[in-house]
Amino acid sequence: MFREHLKKLVDNVDGAKAALLMEFDGIEVDHYQKESSNIQTLGTEFSQLMTHARRTAQILDVGGLEEMMVKTDDLILVFRIVNEDYFLTVALDSTGNFGKARFIARLIVPRMLEEF
Repeated sequence: MFREHLKKLVDNVDGAKAALLMEFDGIEVDHYQKESSNIQTLGTEFSQLMTHARRTAQILDVGGLEEMMVKTDDLILVFRIVNEDYFLTVALDSTGNFGKARFIARLIVPRMLEEF
């Protein structure tokens, strides 16, 4: 049911490889990948980082975590909080349009919330 949103995100962003909807405890809800990737493994491993970042923001009283990005030599990962239980991950190649990925992710999250 979420796959159409994930597909729209990946198919409309240059360099996007995959998108994933995941619970903060590391359980995948749904994913879409345009090309082979290890998005499920990345999502599972980075769910701990997202949980820690969210908790740190709460402890420091700087407001709720909305978004996070990780850039490596080969990959850009954009994480967007959906609600208190779920987050969205977009994987792009290192030259992908992460600004557009952030923008479209922000637009589709409210639509995804309607499906919970």
